[in-house]
Amino acid sequence: MSYEIEVKELEPEKLAGVRSHQTIAELGSLMGREFGHIMAVMSRQGLYPVGPPVAVYHSWTADSVDVEIGFPIEGDLVEEDGVVPSTLPAGRVATTTYMGPYDQVHVAYAAIQAWAQEHQFELADMMWERYLTSPEEEPDLSKHLTLVYWPLR
Repeated sequence: MSYEIEVKELEPEKLAGVRSHQTIAELGSLMGREFGHIMAVMSRQGLYPVGPPVAVYHSWTADSVDVEIGFPIEGDLVEEDGVVPSTLPAGRVATTTYMGPYDQVHVAYAAIQAWAQEHQFELADMMWERYLTSPEEEPDLSKHLTLVYWPLR
């Protein structure tokens, strides 16, 4: 599959989320568990998502990842029960849309890396994903859409 890579200028975006160091194998269960927990904390504070859930990858190795998962919000979250406020950074990003199971999204990142090298862009150390398809609404993982964002330096 070929990927259309776009450069976009993004504004900062407030998040309510949980940051954790996990093995790659534990990532799916973390998301399943914590997205509901984050929603419960937000609801208690009168906050609601203003967009689909995100996962921010701050750093990673072959076996583990420093990940922050959460939801974009308007308003101010007060830290509660491990859910903290944070902000996606403003700036230029390379972005593409991936369709398929989450465990294969690395092909979209590889496409962005190849595009960045070809166009002489330097990629930042962190990146994030925005999950457009709910597993509860669409059980067929091959139909899941994920937006991939990789900031440019």
